[in-house]
Amino acid sequence: MAKKEWSVYELTSYLRKKVEMDVLLKNIYLKGEVIRPTLSGDHLYFELKDLEYDAKVKCVYFWFDKRIEVRHGSKVLIKGSVIFYEKEGIIEIKVNEITDIGLGELFVKLKQLEEKLRQEGLFDQKHKKEIPQYPKRIGIVTSKNGAAVRDIINTIYSKFENVEVYIFNCSVQGQSAPFEICEGIEYFNKVLPVEVIIVGRGGGAFEDLMAFNDEMVVRKIFESEIPVISAVGHERDYVLTDFVADLRAITPTNAGEIVVGFQNRALEMLDEYQKRMKRAILKKIESDAENLKHKIYRLYQNSPSSKVIKLAQDVNLLSGRLAFSINKKLHSVSTILKILEKRLSDVNPYIRFTRAKNHYEMLCKRLHTAFEDFRKRKEFELQLKLEKLIALNPLNILKRGYSVTIHNSELITSVKQIKVDDEIVTRLSDGFIRSKVLGVQEGVDE
Repeated sequence: MAKKEWSVYELTSYLRKKVEMDVLLKNIYLKGEVIRPTLSGDHLYFELKDLEYDAKVKCVYFWFDKRIEVRHGSKVLIKGSVIFYEKEGIIEIKVNEITDIGLGELFVKLKQLEEKLRQEGLFDQKHKKEIPQYPKRIGIVTSKNGAAVRDIINTIYSKFENVEVYIFNCSVQGQSAPFEICEGIEYFNKVLPVEVIIVGRGGGAFEDLMAFNDEMVVRKIFESEIPVISAVGHERDYVLTDFVADLRAITPTNAGEIVVGFQNRALEMLDEYQKRMKRAILKKIESDAENLKHKIYRLYQNSPSSKVIKLAQDVNLLSGRLAFSINKKLHSVSTILKILEKRLSDVNPYIRFTRAKNHYEMLCKRLHTAFEDFRKRKEFELQLKLEKLIALNPLNILKRGYSVTIHNSELITSVKQIKVDDEIVTRLSDGFIRSKVLGVQEGVDE
């Protein structure tokens, strides 16, 4: 039989269905200690832990009644149903009821230890040592592999570089952690003295921070001759080292800011003073330079050579103006003279006579020209008429062989005007012929 290959989704979907179908996981009662209760809107999220077997499960209480106080470490009895989120593959208890049944065992022990140490005066303010403002040597007791040490070192050197930082590597959770933390504090007190010690670690579960609630660690910090800053977890995390330390930092990063805060502020102040001084010096230089320019200008204005130059400039200016005025006046007079000259020439008798003479000569010339044109035109017309008259002269026709016959002083134009034996006269070009009619015949017969 072939083995079935499951996808993750198939597996988580199968588990979800199993959980939903299992009636034993509905409306169950569960007892444990509350770890890290957190409100988000109207919902309460926390972990329920069984300290005896170090087991825990996530819980959510939707639409939680905020009037109910649920504290970290309190022992509660909850009623709810198990749900399985197939996408994340996690189990969570959807809580319907929650009942406070008293403080948790671990929480009670921690409170008893806190009260005991407080009674002994370990947390008194009078024992707090002053944190040096300008430490040159800083010791850090933490895990060299944790994020906290990187946050502290990065913060320190980002704000102030001229400082020596030493790290004592130690465990920050587990059974050996308290001994190693105490060893680190002892190291910086006896072997490698520094001016301030940072003891801390990053955030974690309540039980992960227990090394910093250890009585041995608290007493070692109290006995330290060097000021100690406690920097454990986040702002909401409180451990006993926070109370006994000379100063509590809300985070490891904050611890780095504290130890070089004075230096950083001093550098910022020095930088600001330097900027102010630079601005003041530049302003003074600019002011003096401006005054110097003004004085040089005034000196130049009052110097003899400057006055001579200015007077020369004035003379040139006035000369120019005078020349302009003279030229303008001369031009005006010249214009007036031209006008008067023209008027005078218009009334001069000689000029008027000359103009009249010229006009007369021009008219005579035009008359002569017109007369000549008229004469030539008439001569041409006469010549044409003469030629025409010559062409129409009867003698010229007779010369070409024609003749004219006359009878009784009448010109014969028809044979009917004459009869036989009439005497007729024929005119030729060179004389007359007298003749008698021998016969008359009508009609033209060549």
